[in-house]
Parts: sequence; structure tokens; C-alpha cells
Amino acid sequence: MKLLKEPLVHFLGGALLVFAFFWATGTNRDPADYEITVGETDIERLKAGWVQNFRRAPTQDELDSLIDQEVKEEIYYREALRLGLDRNDPLIRRRLFTKMRFLDNQEGSEDNPSDAILQKWLDDHPDKYVLSSLYDLEQIYLGQNADQSIAATLDDLNQGTMEPNAIGQPISLPAKLGQTGTFEITRQFGEKFAGSLKAITVGQWQGPVQSGFGQHLVKITAKTPGKSPALDDVRQAVTNDWSAAQTASLEEAAFDRYRKQYDVIVSGRE
Repeated sequence: MKLLKEPLVHFLGGALLVFAFFWATGTNRDPADYEITVGETDIERLKAGWVQNFRRAPTQDELDSLIDQEVKEEIYYREALRLGLDRNDPLIRRRLFTKMRFLDNQEGSEDNPSDAILQKWLDDHPDKYVLSSLYDLEQIYLGQNADQSIAATLDDLNQGTMEPNAIGQPISLPAKLGQTGTFEITRQFGEKFAGSLKAITVGQWQGPVQSGFGQHLVKITAKTPGKSPALDDVRQAVTNDWSAAQTASLEEAAFDRYRKQYDVIVSGRE
């Protein structure tokens, strides 16, 4: 009789009853999983969703319907998990993968980095934020294909015996640009044209230079080299890049923690 009063015996007896329940029902789920509670927080969430969609509060009947639907979805969700329907489904797998990455990236993230942090990032990556050179230039559009006399034409232009407006074809592009950066030149003439300007000597007509429209003769009359910016000049770009790097670092650290817990076997790999 004393043995039956021992707490350890009671604990073991309870454990045996739970084991017997699982064995009898053929399930490995805790009976508590069959309890669904719709609390005040859940109800407020349902109300808020309704207001967002219909711009008014739900009636009591409408709220009861929302709650019933919530319970129905939860039951089907749990039964689907019990049957393993979440496994081997690429859509569910991708969705959970995305949610886990989001949750991991939220931990330790800093939404408002200080100026000191951003300045250090700018100092560590100076080439990425150098302000582009500014160009004063003239251009003559030659069309899709330049003829063989282009060398002679360049000589005449540079010696002043030919006026730029005496040659070329009409096109809806500016003949002259003043203090214009690489981004704007790229927008108007294309990346290949803007990239070619680096190799052109200031003060002479040269070419042909290829654009997205055809070939051009180009004369750079002045060039202001790019310079390192102050933080305020590129604050948003620096903040975006720093945040992206922080997110990648947090994600890598989280994955490393998870990966250490798994033994991965890949067919064909030693």
C-alpha cells in the first residue's frame, strides 16, 4: 500500500496510460493537439481583416462565420499535417523556407544603423560609391555604318576646316551635353557609348563611337573626374547595401547553426 502512494509510481502510471492511449488509437499525436482555442487575439485579427476588406465592422453573424471558418481551416490544417501532406510539396516547402529565412533575418537585425556604421561601410567600399565623371561633349551622328572617309573627316574637324553641322544625320539626341554624368549619358546613348568616353582624349574629335542607335563622332571639351562622395550624398545607397549585407550575414549564420545538427547523405558524394 505504501508503494502505491509513492509519487514516482503515480508518474510512471500516468506515462503508461498515455502510452496505452497512443498504442490504442494508432496515433503519435498528443491529445492536446485536438484542442482548438480561438482567443480574443484571434477574434480581433479576424475583425481587422474584415474591416480592411469591407471598410466596416462585421455583424455578429458574419463574425461567427469567420470564427467557424477559422476553426474549419485549423482542423483541416492539423489533419493534413497528421497525414504528412506538407511533405514533398515544393510550394509548401518553398513557402516555409521563405518564412524561416525572414524570421531568422529579423533576429539581430538593425533597422536604423548609425552614421558611424554607415561611414565605415562607405570607407570600406569606396570604389562602389565614387561619383561619376561629368562630361562636356559634342557628338555627330553618322548612322548605322560609317563610310571609309571617316579618318579624313576627323582630320578636317580637328583642323577646323570642317564644321560639325556640315556632316552627320538627323537624330533626336542632343548634339551637345554640358556637365552630364555617366548615368544620364547611358540613359540617352546606351551603356556602350558611355563606357567608350573613358578612352577619348579631351579636346579632339574621335570615333566612331558606337551607341544603341549607330555610330558617332565625339569630342569631349571638358571632363570633371569622379570623386568620393560624402555620406549624405549616397546615404540611401549605402544604407541599402549595408542592410543587404547584414541580412546575408544573419542568414548564413542561422543556416550554419541548423546545418550542424544534420547528417546529410547525398548519393554519389563521399
